[in-house]
Amino acid sequence: MKKFFTVFLSFLLITALFCACSGEKATEGTTKETPTENKKLSVVCSIFPQYDFCKEIAGDKAELTLLLKSKVDMHNYKPSAEDILIIKNSDLFIDIGGESDEWADEVLETAKSENLCVLSLIDVVDAKDEEMLEGMEEEEHEEGEEHEEEKDEHVWTSLKNAELIVKVITEKLCSLDEKNAEEYRKNSAFYLSKLSALEKEYAETVKTAKRKTLLFGDRFPFRYLADDYSLECFAAFSGCSAETQASFETIKFLVEKVKEKDLPFVLKIDGSDGSVAETIASQSKAEVRTLNSCQSVSEDDIENGTNYLSIMTDNLSVLREVLN
Repeated sequence: MKKFFTVFLSFLLITALFCACSGEKATEGTTKETPTENKKLSVVCSIFPQYDFCKEIAGDKAELTLLLKSKVDMHNYKPSAEDILIIKNSDLFIDIGGESDEWADEVLETAKSENLCVLSLIDVVDAKDEEMLEGMEEEEHEEGEEHEEEKDEHVWTSLKNAELIVKVITEKLCSLDEKNAEEYRKNSAFYLSKLSALEKEYAETVKTAKRKTLLFGDRFPFRYLADDYSLECFAAFSGCSAETQASFETIKFLVEKVKEKDLPFVLKIDGSDGSVAETIASQSKAEVRTLNSCQSVSEDDIENGTNYLSIMTDNLSVLREVLN
C-alpha cells in the first residue's frame, strides 16, 4: 500500500507540474523568477490549529494556505495534485507529524525543494503515546499486521502546548522573514497573553469543579487537555480510531461508569453522528454535550470568525457545565 501511495503521489506531482508549466510560454534562457522584496512569505498548514496560529502571528505579512478546509476528518485527508504543488512552492510547511498525515512524508520526499522548511507539531511539544483507556474499544488489525505505538497527534487541545507551538512558529517565521520579525513578535506576544489568560480560566474551572471525570461516547482526542488538569477520562475509542461502532461490552462498561460516577453528561466530539454517545445517554438518563477538537474547520466557519480561541472558549463553557 505504501509503495502504491508513493507512486500515486509521484503521478500527482508530475501532473501538477505539467499543468503549471503548460500555461507558461517557454523561451530560451528563461529562468525562475527571483523573489522580490515585496514577495510575501508562503506558509502552508495541513490543518486548522497551526493555520490559525500563523494567522494571528503573521497577520497580512504572509501568504497562508490551509489544506484541510472542509469538514473532512484529518485522518481521511489525501492531498490533491494542486496541494502537492502548493507545498513544493512554499517557504514553510507545518504539519502534525503523526499517523494521520503520513502522506506528508511521501509528498516531501517526492516534492523535494531546497527552500522548503518543515515544522511538525509533535516535534515541538512533549508528544505522548496514544492511550488505551479502561473499557475502550480495541483497534482492529489485519491478521499478521504488527501494531506499533503511535503518538497522540492532538497536541493542540492543550492550551499549554498551544503556547509553546506559537512560540516556536513565531521564531521560525522570524528566521525566514527577518524584515517582518518585529511585527511577528509583537503579534505573538499579544496572542500568547490571550492564550495564557484562557488557560488560567481552564485551571480555575477544574480546580473549583464538583467532578473531575469526563466520559466520551466517542473518540478521545483530548488527552493533552485532560492531562493538563488531571482529569479522569473514559471513552469508546482512541483519538485516531477509525471505528464508529462500539461493541456491547464497551457500551455496557461506559453506561456503568456513568452511573457509578453519577455523571449527568456524556460527551461526543465535533463531526460525530453522536450515535454511541446517544445510546449511552439513553441507558443512563444522561444528556449529550459536544467538545470541539479543532481539527476540521470549514472555510465558512473561518469567514464567520471561528478561530482557535473561540473554539477553546466554547469548550470551556461545556466543561463548566459537564464538571458541575
